[in-house]
Amino acid sequence: MKYLSSLKHLILIFAFLISTNIRTEAQNLSANSKVSLITVEPGNELNDAFGHTLLWIYDPENQIDKAYNFGVYDFETENFYWKFVKGQLPYKMSYAPLRAYQEYYQQQHRNMTEQVLDISASQKQIVYNHLENTYNDPSKRVYMYKFFYDNCATRVRDAMMLACTDSVHLQNIVEMNDSTYRQWMNKCLIRKHHYWSALGMNIALGAPADERILQFKACYLPENLQKSMRAAKRMTHHVLRFLVRSENQLYSTTPIDEEPLFIFTPRFWLLLVLLFTGYKTYFHWKRRQKGYSFDKVLFSIAGLIGWLLLFLWFGTDHGVTNYNRNLLWAFPLHLPLMWFMQERNGSYWYGYYYIFIGLLLAMGLFYAVQYSWDITLLVLILIIRAFYHAGFEREHRMTQTKFRKIIKGRRLEVIHNEHNLE
Repeated sequence: MKYLSSLKHLILIFAFLISTNIRTEAQNLSANSKVSLITVEPGNELNDAFGHTLLWIYDPENQIDKAYNFGVYDFETENFYWKFVKGQLPYKMSYAPLRAYQEYYQQQHRNMTEQVLDISASQKQIVYNHLENTYNDPSKRVYMYKFFYDNCATRVRDAMMLACTDSVHLQNIVEMNDSTYRQWMNKCLIRKHHYWSALGMNIALGAPADERILQFKACYLPENLQKSMRAAKRMTHHVLRFLVRSENQLYSTTPIDEEPLFIFTPRFWLLLVLLFTGYKTYFHWKRRQKGYSFDKVLFSIAGLIGWLLLFLWFGTDHGVTNYNRNLLWAFPLHLPLMWFMQERNGSYWYGYYYIFIGLLLAMGLFYAVQYSWDITLLVLILIIRAFYHAGFEREHRMTQTKFRKIIKGRRLEVIHNEHNLE
């Protein structure tokens, strides 16, 4: 009985290994199969503003209809929001019949475009094998999403490059070269009127977002990948042919485009605060007031932003939030130091502090102009107050010194007169 039990276990293990092997081996595609790049237009929601990419394997003879999607995440993930903030939210690959995606995106008024790839039967099989092996391996199916480097578009791009190896030639598209990750991101956000999100993301992103990239890396956006594949060519039998055999729109829908009123944009409110800051500073100058109460509000907000940027740099795995130059104007120490400043009986270090942060703000302005005009307005607000105090504190100290000398002189004169009377 003991040997029968052992034999039974061996048979079960062998059966499991066979079933696993069968499941991971991709089915052979027929001659009528096709591999298509599916590009979904950007949507109105922030998470849809950059578009989406699918890779569709269709083989009617073998009843294969799989549109592979690398942009799936699960809201039921433990500590979902905290992992999202930390840059540790796992994304995963899935697939479904293309019709299911069509119905979903058509309801959102987002067009879908199919580009049928002109590749050989062996290359189609390589793509399909790669996708199936990735899906059937949990360690590959789930991955850590990286906005610029590893997303739904880059995974599809890499799968196609794997199949075609060095036979694919990306034709040079001038407008897709010599831009930064940030610039491409801003184009997508502004086009869909996500002005507040653009402001927040431009503040949060660090130096890696300002890397000048060429066409291949610009394909982190689905729209850029679509353009690159449209112009790409592949070498076959010593002849260059276009990589895309045909391109067609799967259905026709009218995108919804609702631009908000200017009053609801950050630029309106920042301009308003800038004008108010200018008026308030003039009012303080006329009355020879310091106005530290007003500064405590402005610079505390900047300091709070600075602490948040430090957390994104050292406390998360985003990578693109490192080495953030916005820390030049969002100086974290604003938040505690501002609350030590007093209107009366101020300390000598106030003036030196404002001169120091004035220099930091001037350097921060240089980068802010490159990032966003909204950030530029924010920096100008702080510069007005810093420069006012840098000059006012110096003038105030000089006046106090002069006043003390006058008083001291008068006291000496009184003593001299009293001595003469004696």
